Amino acid sequence: MEERQTNYTIAEGYELPSKGLIYDKPVNSHVELRSMTARDEMKRLGPSTAQFKVLSDIIEGCMIEKPAIHVYDMALGDYEYLLHRLRVISYGDSYKMTIQCPNCGKIIDAEAHLNDLVPKDFNIDTFKKLKVITLPDCKKVITLKLQTPRVLDEIESSVKEFRKRNRDADFDVRTFIQLLTSIESVEDMDLKPYELENFVNKLSAKDMYYILQSVDKLNNSIGLDTRLTVFCDECGEEIDTFFRIGPKFLRPDVI
Repeated sequence: MEERQTNYTIAEGYELPSKGLIYDKPVNSHVELRSMTARDEMKRLGPSTAQFKVLSDIIEGCMIEKPAIHVYDMALGDYEYLLHRLRVISYGDSYKMTIQCPNCGKIIDAEAHLNDLVPKDFNIDTFKKLKVITLPDCKKVITLKLQTPRVLDEIESSVKEFRKRNRDADFDVRTFIQLLTSIESVEDMDLKPYELENFVNKLSAKDMYYILQSVDKLNNSIGLDTRLTVFCDECGEEIDTFFRIGPKFLRPDVI
């Protein structure tokens, strides 16, 4: 077992939205986080070509006990939940949002409370069903690959590298890479890279969007319910909205 950290003053315990049930090895669903230090924040502000790697390392560095898998390889829903909890324990749950009130039409600065965001109900059987799909046109059975912070960084890196090598590419490189990284197997077969590329290139447009939308649905089955209710200071009405990460999320006004 990893040694526990002892050099912290504020720590809170949380439960991973996935309950730790979706990984290839047992993962303790209970995690404890300490608040960020100045050093952690300076790491976040430092130069990097892999933004999710930096934030994953900071989250993991703030864990009292290290997880069985790296935060960098956790589902996006678990990663984003830990990032939210780290923000709350470091800076509090008050969060300023600039939105347009649908009642009076005014642009307002509304105060949201991040503790109002709770994890979605997670069901492992539902998750397993979402992971395997049948494409509507070609009828192939596809096993989807869960996105992680590492995968998002790899997509960004692959897109840049592909564009360097193929400056005359006449298609959306990002969508192509997203499709390649979204497919774990086809008909229970692990395709070689060139086989997977051929498969993706021959997909119908309908099957392509079915894969992309199914991956979004799979990713969104884990994590926070981002629905929020805030108040408009102009008209006094409640506003139903969704949380969005803005520039003040990890750099709030503290004065």
